[in-house]
Amino acid sequence: MMVFTEAEKRIRQEKFPGLNPEDPPTCDELENEDSHTIVEYVASGAVVLDRLDAMGFTLQATQTLYERYHAYRISELQERSSESLENGERFYDEITLLKPMDFDSWKRHFRELKQKNVHDWDFTLNADRPVVQKLSTLEKFILEDECLFRFPPYDIRYFIRAVIEACGIKSYFRVDLSDLVGSGYNDARDSIAKRARDELTLDYPLNTKVIVLTEGVTDRRVLEASLELLYPHLAEYYAFMDFDGANAPGGAGQLVNTVKAFAGAGIANRVIAVFDNDTAARSALRGLEGVTLPASVQVLLYPAIEIASNYPTSGPSGLVHMDVNGLAGSLEIYFGEDVLRRMDGTFTPIHWRGFDTALRAYQGEIENKGNLQEKFSRKLALAVADSKLVQAQDWAGIRAILDMIRHTFQNEPWV
Repeated sequence: MMVFTEAEKRIRQEKFPGLNPEDPPTCDELENEDSHTIVEYVASGAVVLDRLDAMGFTLQATQTLYERYHAYRISELQERSSESLENGERFYDEITLLKPMDFDSWKRHFRELKQKNVHDWDFTLNADRPVVQKLSTLEKFILEDECLFRFPPYDIRYFIRAVIEACGIKSYFRVDLSDLVGSGYNDARDSIAKRARDELTLDYPLNTKVIVLTEGVTDRRVLEASLELLYPHLAEYYAFMDFDGANAPGGAGQLVNTVKAFAGAGIANRVIAVFDNDTAARSALRGLEGVTLPASVQVLLYPAIEIASNYPTSGPSGLVHMDVNGLAGSLEIYFGEDVLRRMDGTFTPIHWRGFDTALRAYQGEIENKGNLQEKFSRKLALAVADSKLVQAQDWAGIRAILDMIRHTFQNEPWV
């Protein structure tokens, strides 16, 4: 159903084939008089081909899959034939028929079978049809396969791509769901293609990494490395945006734009955007007011932490201790006491910068950011070299951020 849209749904009434006034009507015929409901989806070969290409089911990929499986199947049969004298002859016959049936040969024979309008059930229901009796041994061999006509039994979209290649873009691809409707599994009005697509993608977020977006490269490096150190068993379950490789600009404003882009593009992955817990971030987040984000996209500020609730700040009034959570909570404030304390034992202070008139709050920035980042890098390197050191170091701030990230989607009904 991934190759169809609801616009290609067709519902029509069709007379029962072979109705004869002299024959007693069946229950279905009595109920529906002389017709029944046909529910089908129909798309041209050209449309289906374009959609398959967009999904990655290209001709080259399809041919490669076929040829690899073809060689594997012959090798498997040869091995089984040599192991079993009892079934050797049967395996030999299948090998003989398979060997000449490369991808081009399979397409040619499939096209000819379609042109002859024969099906696998003809062997039992219409074996006396002249066209069935004249089928070649290889054509019968293809039809006898109950799965995909000797095509590799993988994703059926590869098979559909091969069928389109065999029958041409002027053909039409039709799937008839009338039996599902007639038996009560579906209603004729159900959006079957859309529901099938939704069901296929429902578990996708659960089976892929959670994408973590940060304001900049330093945040990404610190959080990614810290996750590998503190929660190594979870490292493979999160993907941090690579600012270096993507050459992407940083900053709270740019992160807001990235969130909008992810939400607008309908990214299926679960996404967490983490902002500094400061005035600049809160100001930038005003850009998301009125924007409806899907449940898969969560926007967070670094959490309030105890060390920042009574922290030294430097401003016009001199050195003042105050709560800087929400005002100056950049990543550096979460590095831990062992990084924030200077040689004299005092904390590296916060300096007040610009004033945000809308929020009526100053933006604070910690002194010597570069120096603090270097100290944290050394601390991290020592802990990586000897994990026992983690217990003696202060990781409370970083753990608070990582725990917030870890618990973000715990209450979401993803199943």
